[in-house]
Order: sequence, then structure tokens, then C-alpha cells
Amino acid sequence: MDIEAAALIDEGAIPKDLPEENKEEEYKQAQQLAAEILHLEAILKAKKEELKQYVEQNGKVVVGDTQFDFVPSYSWEGNWEALARHIREKGLNPFDFFKLGSTEATKLMKKTGWDEEQMKEHGVFRVMSGKQFRSSKVK
Repeated sequence: MDIEAAALIDEGAIPKDLPEENKEEEYKQAQQLAAEILHLEAILKAKKEELKQYVEQNGKVVVGDTQFDFVPSYSWEGNWEALARHIREKGLNPFDFFKLGSTEATKLMKKTGWDEEQMKEHGVFRVMSGKQFRSSKVK
């Protein structure tokens, strides 16, 4: 999509409710846009990997007010039972703070052999917490 076409969309010059005969053309344009996005994401991924290797060998790269560097990533580990006890002592419910995320739930299901139905039997169920716009493989 060229800059002029993008500007028309941003300005609302392209109507949302197109006549039926334009639906197929609109879908083809959407497919073309999706293909361009996949292409650009592949380029971006390769360029990020190239920059990552440079930064690993030479240190951070600064561009204007932005820097590319490795920054620490933290998680919490420890005695969760003791922490839960101290949280209760403060009059709080520890389960308001301890959440089972998708990664942990998948790991738990693999280690226990449980499926989603068994998780429900144990009082835990999956809920949609939002929507992400992303590409995925067609099933």
C-alpha cells in the first residue's frame, strides 16, 4: 500500500461499508496488505537479529533518544507458602496476587497430564483476558 492510499484510509475517505461488488476487491487488498506485513516482519526479525549480534559483541547502540541494549529481566522465586502466609497476616487474599498465566498452566498440564476439562474439575478454568492482533498458522 502506498502512502497516498494509507492517507485515504486514515482520513476516512475509504468507506467502511462497501457495496457488495467491492467486497472481493477489498478482501484481495487486505490479503496484499497482510502479505506485505509478513514480508516486513521477516525483514524486521532478520535486522533485529543482526543488531542483537552487533550489540552482543560491541555494546549498546544509541539512536537519538532510543538505545538498543540488553537489559535484565526479572522474575520472582522463593517460598510461596511463606509469602502466602505473610500476605494473609496483612488481611489480604494471596490468590489476588498469585495468578496462573498461560505459560504456567500449559507447563502444569504437561507435567500432570491434565487436560482443560480436568483443570476445570480442580476449580481452574481458562478465560479470555483480551484480544491480540497477530498472525498465526492456518489450521
